[in-house]
Amino acid sequence: MNIYDIAEQCGVSIATVSRVLNNSPNVRAQTRERILAVMQEKGYTPNACARGLGLGSMRQVGVLCTHIEDAFQATAVAYIEERLRTQEMNAILRCTGSTAQGKQEALRYILQQQVDALLVLDDAYPQQDLSQIEAIAARMPVILLNSHLEIPGVYSITCDEQTAVAELMGHLFRRQRRDVLFLYHTNNYSCREKINGYHRAYAAAGLQSDDKRILQVNRDLDDINACIKQLLVKQVHFDAVIASDDLLALGAQKALLRIGLNMPIVGFNNSALARCATPELTSVDTHLQTLCATAMDTLDKVLAGETAPTHTQIPCQLMERDSFRIN
Repeated sequence: MNIYDIAEQCGVSIATVSRVLNNSPNVRAQTRERILAVMQEKGYTPNACARGLGLGSMRQVGVLCTHIEDAFQATAVAYIEERLRTQEMNAILRCTGSTAQGKQEALRYILQQQVDALLVLDDAYPQQDLSQIEAIAARMPVILLNSHLEIPGVYSITCDEQTAVAELMGHLFRRQRRDVLFLYHTNNYSCREKINGYHRAYAAAGLQSDDKRILQVNRDLDDINACIKQLLVKQVHFDAVIASDDLLALGAQKALLRIGLNMPIVGFNNSALARCATPELTSVDTHLQTLCATAMDTLDKVLAGETAPTHTQIPCQLMERDSFRIN
């Protein structure tokens, strides 16, 4: 049992419970007695975490990610852990993997740790049963980073990747690049937004998109190379490539250069890989550090009893390099 359970059972806000834990005089005697009685009945022992909540901070946050080997998620976890550590808070990390069972088990584990809030990266929750997230959000704040759900108590922090892709496609169309290949790995919220931007750009230009040029691939250079070759064998024409992350874009660039083909190639997340490539890779900067800082600021506000926006969206920035300047 945590502070949110106490608040729910007593029919009061977490701020009221926090005031009781901090011996604040601004609580009615009858309310104080009811809260203390429930604590005693349930064997609840106030700790530093709970007292910290009264000051608008917390000491234990559950963090769910899909795969820690993913550069985007690993960097996000590093930013979040650093922010929590500077505020003398603890992060309990669990990787879910890609299966529904793995997501359920990871979520169950996190909740068993008596966390005071849940922070989720990149759809690392069981989409088959969103009612579970709804139930959790009724008890504690749920912060989604790079994903979005319209559920009370859930706060989403995203980058406007749909607009970024639509604008990028517009640049390509103006350069007479009409058959754009889109590569992705995981069908998560971020990817779906990118694909929506892809179709939106075609519709705005009065052109017809072709689903044969939207391709799911493994994050493996050999697999990407094989997929590119297969497209060419099948005579699926494409004259530019956009990939959902930098590794996929670099795999495509390597495969195409190997057979002597040059075309504009763009990745996402503006990782260190983009600057290491030859030619240097153009990439869309999703401002991950800003996303993480905004997520933590939102969480601080919610725990302090302040109003926070349920969906904060940050604009992307195109970092143009050599791979985009090919005529």
